[in-house]
Amino acid sequence: MAKYYHAHMIDLEKCKGHMLCMRPCPTQAIRVRGGKARISEELCVDCGTCLSVCPSGAIVSTADSVVNNQPFKYKVVVPSPVLYSQFDVSIHPYIIHLAFCKLGFDEVVDVGTSSASLARALVKYMKTYQGRLPLISSHCPSVLRLIQVKYPDLVELIVPLDVPREVTARQIKRDRPAKLGLKTEEIGVTYIAPCPAKIVSIRQPAEKARSWFDGVISMKDAYSVLLPQIVAIKEKFDESQVPEDFTFNLGWATLGGITQAAEMEKWLAVSGLDQVMKILDDIENSRLRNIDFVEAMACMLGCLGGSFNVETPYVARTNSIKQRDKYGKHGRGIAVDDQDIEEKLKGGYYFLENPILPRPTTYFDTDLETSIKRMKERERVYQKLRQIDCGCCGSPTCMAFAEDFVRGEVQLTDCIFLAQKQGQ
Repeated sequence: MAKYYHAHMIDLEKCKGHMLCMRPCPTQAIRVRGGKARISEELCVDCGTCLSVCPSGAIVSTADSVVNNQPFKYKVVVPSPVLYSQFDVSIHPYIIHLAFCKLGFDEVVDVGTSSASLARALVKYMKTYQGRLPLISSHCPSVLRLIQVKYPDLVELIVPLDVPREVTARQIKRDRPAKLGLKTEEIGVTYIAPCPAKIVSIRQPAEKARSWFDGVISMKDAYSVLLPQIVAIKEKFDESQVPEDFTFNLGWATLGGITQAAEMEKWLAVSGLDQVMKILDDIENSRLRNIDFVEAMACMLGCLGGSFNVETPYVARTNSIKQRDKYGKHGRGIAVDDQDIEEKLKGGYYFLENPILPRPTTYFDTDLETSIKRMKERERVYQKLRQIDCGCCGSPTCMAFAEDFVRGEVQLTDCIFLAQKQGQ
């Protein structure tokens, strides 16, 4: 079984076994055994739900430190567009760039240009695509992993185009060496991530051997060190300092951003993993008709709802709208070269390096005969249970308990009702 990296871990000393993390997990990846939670590395899709609900703060991020001690001669930071929305409208987005420079970065690069280019590339790709519909956006890594784990038959519907952050980092790695007179390995690129899934997509990408990023920092950690710098810069900041070519754009980070940028007609945008799963169920059962493209985001309102963000998604959305209105041309759409995009698309520039493949799990990663036996045994055990999904056994549902029993992870007497019946 493959070893999967995850962007969070359980601090067992802090864990009180509350089970609040277990119940909302969309892939039932969490169990509570011996009064401590544990996460199945093969089922976890790094949505960050458990991070948000743990009352003990026992689930912690494994992102890089903001203090980057890696020996790069030139350091570039690529912030998620969500970062701008974590500050109110009185903070000009360019101040955030200046604050990064105060922290030791040599350059800040926005993903807006890559987002605009990929939107056009998506339009062109869909015009020539003749396969099964609807296609599903590749933007949210939690959704990709959800499809790999729970909907393996749908992996063929994932759009094979790369995401703005990776296209941006790749361009930096290709452009800056000649411009700066440095070797590629002397240039470090760091991403500011709004959620654990983005960290995983950089540390262990599903579609390539390695990411173009060298490091990744959580939004919450970045915010805590940026804020003092921003407050100090704001006191003396004059908007005339803003370069003419400066742009910022929330872009694909908010729900509907992709479909709006690509000017889709037959589209559907959905956020929140519970709602995403309903739509994926509809696609799997051929119930979603007259739709060519599904923009699916794990977090509410898209990346604005990431578990590493400081502001609530609704406050962040309000901030982004006000910033765009107040700072005029810097927050507007970005012009792209249509012919250049056409050539790059034909040359494979925007495509994922490898296709997204289903993720095998312990339960089904075996021969057909054994799988059938396990399924029958699971059903036999399930019929013995009360089927009320109380969770007292440490499994999220009775069906999950039956699967755990088949895998040899629990005893039937771990169910309090079966234990009581046996004791009578």
